[in-house]
Amino acid sequence: MTSPTPRLTQPERVELSNRRLVLAAIALIAEKGWEATTAAEIGRRAGYSRAMVHARYGSKDAILEAFFQQDYVERLAPDPRPDATGLQRAVAHFDRVVQLHGEDPDFLRGMFIAGFEAVKTTSGLRPRVRSYLRRGTDRVAAGLRDGIQDGSVRADIDIERAATDIAMAVFGVAFQWTVFPDFDLVPELEYIRARLIRTYGTAQ
Repeated sequence: MTSPTPRLTQPERVELSNRRLVLAAIALIAEKGWEATTAAEIGRRAGYSRAMVHARYGSKDAILEAFFQQDYVERLAPDPRPDATGLQRAVAHFDRVVQLHGEDPDFLRGMFIAGFEAVKTTSGLRPRVRSYLRRGTDRVAAGLRDGIQDGSVRADIDIERAATDIAMAVFGVAFQWTVFPDFDLVPELEYIRARLIRTYGTAQ
């Protein structure tokens, strides 16, 4: 006899509904952009009422905040492996994007489209994306500094310029991937990653 499926606790139900709403928001961002997405649409896509969305978050901007805090930052820029070299930490976001592409390409596409919407000065996404990009560049710079210490990064590089180069290189190919459905993202990311390692790494 099949055992009955255990019932979720209240905290588990809240976490599940939050996750469904965030995933619905991501899907809509990928389809039509954040500015054109409404809280009601997010609720419908997740299978919930607008009233439930309002009660849980209050506004679509609060869903956006959950997206950036719980998904955009944590999934795209996780803590590095303790045994990674400084150079490996500096290019770790390339590995993470490739991994996310294999696990959930729709989520990844939504993340990038959300970032690209920040080019509009009126976009509510702009402050969050700017903050994230600064944090990402700071992570790369920290990896480069550690790499100089552990010998994996050339000691003669300009850290500020190198950090910007490495942190932002992924977005050019990401833009092509969001525009051209047949664009093969992963080989391009791997090519750029290898180029950056040759440029800034040591031959060890």
